[in-house]
Amino acid sequence: MSLISKSKSSLWHLPGVGDINIKRNPKAKRLSISVHPHNGVRVTIPSYISLSIAKNFVEQKKEWIVSKQHELAKRVDSKAITSGYKTREHELIFVPTNEPRIRLAIESSKALLYYPVSISNTSSEIQEAARVSIENLYRLEAKRYLPHRVDQLATQHNFKYNALRIKNIKSRWGSCSGQNNINLSIYLMKLPNDLIDYIILHELTHTIHKNHGPNFWKHLDRISGNAKGLNARVKKYRTGV
Repeated sequence: MSLISKSKSSLWHLPGVGDINIKRNPKAKRLSISVHPHNGVRVTIPSYISLSIAKNFVEQKKEWIVSKQHELAKRVDSKAITSGYKTREHELIFVPTNEPRIRLAIESSKALLYYPVSISNTSSEIQEAARVSIENLYRLEAKRYLPHRVDQLATQHNFKYNALRIKNIKSRWGSCSGQNNINLSIYLMKLPNDLIDYIILHELTHTIHKNHGPNFWKHLDRISGNAKGLNARVKKYRTGV
C-alpha cells in the first residue's frame, strides 16, 4: 500500500488537468478535492486511505475537476484588470515589451505598465503588478488632493484635528481616533468630490462627537446639507481595486 508521509505533500501530474497537489492530513475525516483559481487542484487524503485509491478517485472526478477549472477561469477573466483602467487622474495602459522585468512609468495622465511579451496580461503575476500599480496611483492622487481639502473643510467649519494619515484602508473610508488623528483611505479617490467632502466632514465631526449618536448626525447634517442621503450614496461604492 502506497502512502504519503504525514508531513509531506507531493505533486502528481494528471493529463488534461495539470499538476495536482496531494497532501495527507491525519485529521481529515474524508478524501476531498478542491479547485482554486490560483493555487490549482488540491487533494487531501486522510490517514486510512492509500495513495493509489486516492488517485483512482481523482481520475473518476476528472470531468468535474476540468469543469470547475473552466468555471473558475471565466470568473478570473471577468474580474481581470484590463488596459484602460481609469483612476481619478490616470489611465493604466498595458505595454508588452521585450524587457525581462515589469515596471510602471507615469507620463502625465498615462500610467504605462511595461511587462514581458512572453507573459499573458491575465496571468497572476501581471494582474498583481497591475493591482499594486493602481494602488500606487490612488495613493499618489490622494496625497495630492486630500491634505489640502481636509484643511479647507476644517477651517471652514471650525474643526481642529491632530494629524492626517492617508493609508491603503480597505475596511472603511476613514476613521478618527480618540486623539483626533484622522485616517483616510486612498480609495476616496474613487468617489465624486461631494462624497469625498462628506467622508472628510464625517471624520472631522468625530473630533467633537465620538459616537454616532443624535448629536453627531445633527451636526453632520447641518454642515453637509444631507448627511443621511450622502451616506446612502457612499454605500453604493466599494474600496479596493
